[in-house]
Amino acid sequence: IVVCEVLMLFGRASGLMVNYAESSASLLHCDTDEATAALAHLRCPTLDLPITYLGIPLTIGRPTAAQLQPLVDGIARRLPAWKANPMNKTGCLALVKSVLGAIPVHQLLTFVPPKKTLRQIKKIQRGFLWVGRAAANGGHCHINWRRVCRPISHRGLGVQDLGRSCLALRLRWLWFSRTDHECAWSGLDLQFSADERALFFASTMMNLRNGSTAYFLEDRWINGQSLREIALALYNCIPKRRRKIRTVAQGLQGHSC
Repeated sequence: IVVCEVLMLFGRASGLMVNYAESSASLLHCDTDEATAALAHLRCPTLDLPITYLGIPLTIGRPTAAQLQPLVDGIARRLPAWKANPMNKTGCLALVKSVLGAIPVHQLLTFVPPKKTLRQIKKIQRGFLWVGRAAANGGHCHINWRRVCRPISHRGLGVQDLGRSCLALRLRWLWFSRTDHECAWSGLDLQFSADERALFFASTMMNLRNGSTAYFLEDRWINGQSLREIALALYNCIPKRRRKIRTVAQGLQGHSC
């Protein structure tokens, strides 16, 4: 009922009314009675996860290489229309950087793809750059791909490394979660790997003010260190669900610092 009311209010405010006949619902953690009651109000068909929404696969866990295969196939389908045979290497390089490297950015913003998917996309990029098709043998590659991905200032060709691009795009969410508290998703518990958090904290500095947005246990507010780093054994005794509940301001309330 709440979902229907929200959609109705959204339609009244924006003029974009929901077409339930062309919509679907995916129910999570519902028993039969709850699902029946929900569908009676929504009046739309149901689809089980995974589904695709705005080009992004929605799953309970991390998307698999099979679920991301349409992304790889879509990149490969671009190649025949470009007629790379009469094209010089400069033209191929421009298409690799501006098109083939840009297509997966939308997905890389939201999740970390499997390494197999990144290897498949890299193979297509490398093949088109050197031989104008989706695959190239080792003898066709004039330069090691790591060097191709170096910046031009470091004698590379400036092609983006997909693995590093994915990491950088993920880190921007960590940055926004610390600097933009007005966005709609600011209160969500975003999940990041240990490597992502380590790189973020190694690349940034925290200036503690009133402590209302810094986590008491997780953030580096004590001379560049966090309580997690100072007292790891104690930190591990705290349940995961409670590690991001208290801010520095709450932890120091009633104590002088």
